[in-house]
Amino acid sequence: MELYESMTLNGEGRNVERLGAFVAWLVANDLLNPVLVDSSGSSVARVRMQDLTGPDFLSTVLHGDLSPSHLNELGRSFTNSYFVSGQYAADYAVCAYKGEDEWLRFDEISPKISAAFRQFNQPKSALRKIGAKILKFPSRK
Repeated sequence: MELYESMTLNGEGRNVERLGAFVAWLVANDLLNPVLVDSSGSSVARVRMQDLTGPDFLSTVLHGDLSPSHLNELGRSFTNSYFVSGQYAADYAVCAYKGEDEWLRFDEISPKISAAFRQFNQPKSALRKIGAKILKFPSRK
């Protein structure tokens, strides 16, 4: 099974907070596989209500692994573009919050993920500058 990343709880490689915050954002933004949502609907609802943290969802519902099969098509495309590229890790690294409250951490990183998603999801035609040509018509004499 292909994996984006597995949860690590101890040592220098500890990633549970970083990975959990990203998972919470995916859940909150409807980027999960519909089959997973159907089978884990109450846990999905609890994350959306901020009653279950991203790390808790990651460990209990996703069994510690984030994989492409957990996401819908848009979620996979965005995760490949943002998470796999390392941009999420760079955005997360500049977050100042180092405490234990997962939702305060989420509140700090979420706007950065959302901005990256908006940029990723922007229609390609909107990226081009629109130009106009002024035509001169012959004047009537």
